[in-house]
Amino acid sequence: MFSNLSEAANTTIEKWLTEEKYSEYKTELEKLIVNEDWKTLEDSFFTSIPFGTGGRRGTVGIGSNRINKITIGESAQGLTNYLVEQIGDNSKKQGIVIAHDTRTTSREFAEYVASIFAANGFTTYLFNSFRATPELSFAVRHLHAAAGVVISASHNPPADNGFKAYWSDGSQVVPPHDKGIMQAVTNVKNIMTSLPAELAGQIHIIGKEVDDAYVAAIANESMSQSRSAKIVYSPLHGTGIMSVQKVLAHVGFLGVTIVSEQASPDGTFPNLPNNIPNPEVPSASEMVTQYAKRLDADIAISTDPDADRLGVVAKDIDGEYKLLTGNQIAALAAYYVANKGQKGFLVRTIVTTDLLDAIAEDYGLKIYNHILIGFKYVAQLIREHQDNGNETFLLGGEESYGLLKGSYCRDKDAAVAALLLCELASELKDQGKTLFWQLRQLYKKYGIYTETLSNISYPGAEGFQNMQKIMKQLREQSPNDIAGTSITTVVDRETFTGTDKGNVLIFELSDPTTVGPAVAGESAHNRLTIRPSGTEPKIKIYTQLHAPVDPSISDADLQIKITEETSRAKQLAEAFQKLAV
Repeated sequence: MFSNLSEAANTTIEKWLTEEKYSEYKTELEKLIVNEDWKTLEDSFFTSIPFGTGGRRGTVGIGSNRINKITIGESAQGLTNYLVEQIGDNSKKQGIVIAHDTRTTSREFAEYVASIFAANGFTTYLFNSFRATPELSFAVRHLHAAAGVVISASHNPPADNGFKAYWSDGSQVVPPHDKGIMQAVTNVKNIMTSLPAELAGQIHIIGKEVDDAYVAAIANESMSQSRSAKIVYSPLHGTGIMSVQKVLAHVGFLGVTIVSEQASPDGTFPNLPNNIPNPEVPSASEMVTQYAKRLDADIAISTDPDADRLGVVAKDIDGEYKLLTGNQIAALAAYYVANKGQKGFLVRTIVTTDLLDAIAEDYGLKIYNHILIGFKYVAQLIREHQDNGNETFLLGGEESYGLLKGSYCRDKDAAVAALLLCELASELKDQGKTLFWQLRQLYKKYGIYTETLSNISYPGAEGFQNMQKIMKQLREQSPNDIAGTSITTVVDRETFTGTDKGNVLIFELSDPTTVGPAVAGESAHNRLTIRPSGTEPKIKIYTQLHAPVDPSISDADLQIKITEETSRAKQLAEAFQKLAV
């Protein structure tokens, strides 16, 4: 058709021009063709958005590689078809729960998805307004539904949205269901949206009853009566106002100040630098930090739009408020629950700090540390070892600011993470201590664990191809060293099987403090990990280094060592990044 476009894009564009189900977008597509906007056309049609670590997510717009009523509708129709295929008609009676975040298109998409589920004969539960993603996970379990869907793009920019599917246990879909649903989506010929009169009562609006049960379930995870911390909280214009704020109030935290400028639900995220609502990005914490300084707060927290990630700011020993990393948050939470004498198993992903392993070993707790990136794999281990075994899940954490204590839901939850960190901050305050003081005690006991994350963006069709080339090249021609540090072992997770298999390369590094030749396997605490993101057009490079220290080291000398290790980690990441460009 068009010589400026790939064969794949041409094939998909022809379908969108000729098939009835795409007729709503025909005029807009023809306009792009007349204007010869080949780059937009190629990026929008060269592929279909796949199910990644967070479901289906991308820019809202026209095309198979965009989020719109076609890709959302096909996802919904494919899910219903797959449920009937796997479970049978009983899945229709069990039903599907739908939640959505505060993005500008989220309610529209949520209502559209509800009409599809109902038209297919499914009992459909739709929240009356925006809710946190972990509450959707809880609601699926609470209502004994067959599945759940959340319309959200998590912490992505305002132009994005997404469709995330959950299975009957409240967890995000994992293999083989993710691939099975994707195949069912590919096979969709017609999207059923007309609602027969006899099915008019299929859509049930839910709200307070589920909210109250959800808040109570999180409150049950409390481990302290101390409520002395002065807290500042920002929902970053997202759903956390319905979860985090309610939980903290329910358990009796009275000293909570809400960042009023960022409290209103607004999918354009207006009062954030560059409109990026991601607690991982330091700029997102600027306003909550300003509040903390003004109020002399003990802890300042923020959540992303669907309130599954928690950012934490606290005062360091130099008096400055600083943003903790996701790894540091996970380590503090793991220490808190372990030190309370709670028993069970911990879970971390392969890019989450090994400090969790050290804490688990010290307190005699089992830890599963082999899982791929994505909280759905934490949920999978809960299913395998708790639901279908005789172990008890205690806590799971990931470096990307995700945390879950208990199994009331099966996804990371900023509300329970906020509860844990605010309780810990309160207990420390009662002793005249701080979160950073506690973190330094962990470093003195277990050694300094330093982690960094670098992102390389590869937008569009060309970027997608480049990411594949880079991973292929690193597999075929792995470097022997990085910035003078020897690589002792290369672990390719593509060679693994089942849900342990993934497009991830791990480069284990020699320990520069060791005299003599590096021995494979002895330096696993020092490593670089590289993988393409499952939800964004990025390659992610993770660095972890471990440096033992004398437990009697002074705070001043410890800070110098932390700075040195951070600098070394960044240098390694920068050197490796040059190999990946």
